[in-house]
Amino acid sequence: MRPYVRIAFEKQGGDVFVNDSDILECVITSYKSTDGGIINYGEITFDNTNGNFDTENDEELKPGLGVEVWYCFGDNSSTFFRFHLFVDDDGFQSEATGFLDRTCKIKLVDLSSRLDNAKLQRNWTDSETVVDSVVCDKTNPAESLVHIIARRAGIEANQINCGYLPFNIPYVVLNNTVWKELCALARAYDAVVECGRDMTLSFIESPYDTENEYSEETGFDLTEKEITHYRFFSRNDNYANNVRLKYTRYVRTERQELWQYSDAHAWYDEDMQPYYPFTDDNRAIIRDTDYQAIYVAKNEEGKTRNVVWADSLTTEQEFIDDMIVSEGSEKFGIIQFDTTTYKDRAVIQLTRNNNLIALYKAAIYGSAIISETNFSVYVKDDEEIARYGQIAKNITSKYLSDDEIEGTPFYERRANDLLRECVNKKSGWYVTTFLCLVGARVGAFMNIRLNENKAFKKVRIDELTLRYKKDCAFSTELWLSD
Repeated sequence: MRPYVRIAFEKQGGDVFVNDSDILECVITSYKSTDGGIINYGEITFDNTNGNFDTENDEELKPGLGVEVWYCFGDNSSTFFRFHLFVDDDGFQSEATGFLDRTCKIKLVDLSSRLDNAKLQRNWTDSETVVDSVVCDKTNPAESLVHIIARRAGIEANQINCGYLPFNIPYVVLNNTVWKELCALARAYDAVVECGRDMTLSFIESPYDTENEYSEETGFDLTEKEITHYRFFSRNDNYANNVRLKYTRYVRTERQELWQYSDAHAWYDEDMQPYYPFTDDNRAIIRDTDYQAIYVAKNEEGKTRNVVWADSLTTEQEFIDDMIVSEGSEKFGIIQFDTTTYKDRAVIQLTRNNNLIALYKAAIYGSAIISETNFSVYVKDDEEIARYGQIAKNITSKYLSDDEIEGTPFYERRANDLLRECVNKKSGWYVTTFLCLVGARVGAFMNIRLNENKAFKKVRIDELTLRYKKDCAFSTELWLSD
């Protein structure tokens, strides 16, 4: 059956379908961007002879109007709701040539364009620090990064379709647009992120999903009898035989000493124990109102590292109680003991109340998240290097986890998977068909056969365009890779 398109505008009173005869052309494209997310956009041209699409006649015809794109076969009972898009900022663009040739054109974008709008991002909040979260867990959205990021754009948990990726992320700063953050997270875990038609956001189909089985089964076959045109080409732009996975690694430590007073100069008692004499108010911790006690912590190897976040900290009373001074000396008074303004340091000011004090120890304890900068994983394929020479690829991500998957740290598993993907030299095809493949989607697998004497080849859809014209045959255009 010859397919045709139906368009519905989401107006205040409900969905309003456009007259089918008014739709002259509808072209919708879906592709995976370099950021890693799937983007849908399109363009529709209407016959505006009767002025049905003049904005002065209908104030709801404006940028941001929701548009549903349906594909129909035969009668109205065979319909398929495929895209949920929005009119872009150019709105309804009327055009006329002479008196009779009157058309209106709209360009459509999906929700990702709004989620990637930096101007809106500043309204949502410039940056946000998240600690002790997991990648994705719909049963606990308060600690799920996917949900935390989406919430910055007003997307609630019940509007998200997602898998289960319980990998711990100790520390991350969200300082980019919502869409770019979601794409970066999807790239790290090889997931599909898309603003869909039924759910506002999808974050699914990661091979590392521990609950939902990942499948590469093909959805349908396309043979030479249905293909109207194809072009073959090589795709070696992503080839590499040496993958260097770099990132700043954040690690949560056990509770330990994060700071101890050690400002010069120290004296030594008869037992050669160092202490700090306070005979006047010239020491900075007494003199300054913004004395900063910067935290440091030790990793498992005993090496000192910078602290980016600390909690479970010593209280003001504990700080006084644990303070060690010479026998018979009064302890310091506290003017300021602030451990909440900053997460990597405390602001302290003491007073000696005109007493002579010999301080042996004043310390702050807590649990910390430390940074291991320039942490790297190197994996290579020696056979490929011997054949083609060393071709390296540097990949960075702030979302990698130390948690194990099948007995291997995730960052190591991910590096090996990326190497395997990079050493496979790929082929590409551009294919057109008269079939209306509305069930196809980017990231899915299918089989193609270009010659009846050859076997089917399994390929992945990288981009697709559904092209409808009122007076022409329908065309589906596919960009494929093996």
